Amino acid sequence: METIASRFSTPQRQSRVAIGIILIKFIRITIKSFWPIALSFLVGGRNNDTFTQIIGYVAIGFAAFNLIGSILTYFRFYFHLEEGAIIIDKGILQRLKTNIPFERIQTINFKQNILHQIFGVVSLEIDTAGAKKSELTIDALNKEDAETLRNFILAEKAQIVVQESDSEETVVSEIEETEEVILHLSVPDLFKVGISQNHLRSMGLLFAFVFSILNEITEDIPELVADEISAYDNEILNTGWIVFLLTAVLVIIISFIYSLVTTILGNYDLKLSIRKSGLKLVKGLLNREETSINKKKVQVISWSDNPIRMLFKMFTLQIEQASSAEADQLKSKIRVPGSYQKQVDAVIKTVFPEEYYREEEKHSVSKLLKYRIFFFIGLLPSLVLGVIAAFSVDWEALYLLIWPVAIWFITHLYYRKRSFEVNHELLKNNRGTFGHHYEVIQLYKIQAVEVKQSWYQRRKKIANLSLYTAAGSVKIPFISIEQAEALENFILFRIESDKREWM
Repeated sequence: METIASRFSTPQRQSRVAIGIILIKFIRITIKSFWPIALSFLVGGRNNDTFTQIIGYVAIGFAAFNLIGSILTYFRFYFHLEEGAIIIDKGILQRLKTNIPFERIQTINFKQNILHQIFGVVSLEIDTAGAKKSELTIDALNKEDAETLRNFILAEKAQIVVQESDSEETVVSEIEETEEVILHLSVPDLFKVGISQNHLRSMGLLFAFVFSILNEITEDIPELVADEISAYDNEILNTGWIVFLLTAVLVIIISFIYSLVTTILGNYDLKLSIRKSGLKLVKGLLNREETSINKKKVQVISWSDNPIRMLFKMFTLQIEQASSAEADQLKSKIRVPGSYQKQVDAVIKTVFPEEYYREEEKHSVSKLLKYRIFFFIGLLPSLVLGVIAAFSVDWEALYLLIWPVAIWFITHLYYRKRSFEVNHELLKNNRGTFGHHYEVIQLYKIQAVEVKQSWYQRRKKIANLSLYTAAGSVKIPFISIEQAEALENFILFRIESDKREWM
């Protein structure tokens, strides 16, 4: 009977669908890199601009060269299993052979775009500790073969860990673990998530895209607009504000629709499951992603809301995993929108010791933080601008008084929510302005503690405390120097006295 090891022992290629996947990947990269040049080429060709035509032909030639290289990449890519490792052999002019031992592998994730889903294949990504990007990506592999390969590698890795620790625990592959789905976004939840997104960001992207296109097409937009406006008399010009408001409303509507659609597509059929070894997240419609989260690697769990999500009693949950200094930390952050407090609590109790996840005494930061923020952002700018405006607009400069009043209100909201809680196992960092943001970190996973003072803080006997983990840092500003040093000593003691491993 053929075993899994023997089945993948001989070098083999990806699914033939990989040719199309590689082509699509190439086209996306080409469009992203060369669309300004291509647009200039089209405009230049219309105007008989020889220089622009040359640039366009060079870009097309370069694109064709890489297109051929992308196709050849498929035929020169092989993978197989060999003595507790997966071997990748690839390259066109220069061959590259990579050996990845099973014990170095951290996670094996699946991704599917629309073409993957049509042909029943997946993109398999293998991540190792410290890799800036996926150590190995197989662009298209039969889904059953991919699941078989993943289960075998993870089971072999678990067996190696058991042998090294002299444990007699039963080794169970990830797929055999019982899964409990704790979050499944329904259609109403998807709309709630979409409605509560940051639409200002979408608006900025829309404006940037439109103006960049217009800038590539013509540099005479101001003159064209002036010529058009000069054709109307003063009475019609008085309607300019109405036109401006209607345009602003249109942009807001388009931005809202864009955010809503991208949110629904990106988080369609989102499922968050709890396993013995950690968590699994599956989401997406056109691009389906399946991500495994090892609970030992989790460094920080945070959840946040905004005024709209507060109405829905909904949070965006973020799980940050360990990554090296050279790694892309965005890759290590998994976002789970549409989470309710019940799911947040379930995730934290799965990853961290349940008995320590409880409310503790809240320690506030110094009021000097509030005063300092107000001075530099609220009071000082309004004084400078007020003096300047007083010589040009007279009494109308009084409108600037609205700014410090608003900043004082915002700063007060921020200060009220700025606090931290700590016990023998966990530290919780609380902050927010119009919404709330909470972070929970396990003390023994902290890698470094830094107490830092500016000249102003030294005079006031306060300090900033920074806690560094393998996923980033957590900062507690403007606490007394005695409190910062006591917390530093306590955390260092917990790190040195705890013998648990988390990598």
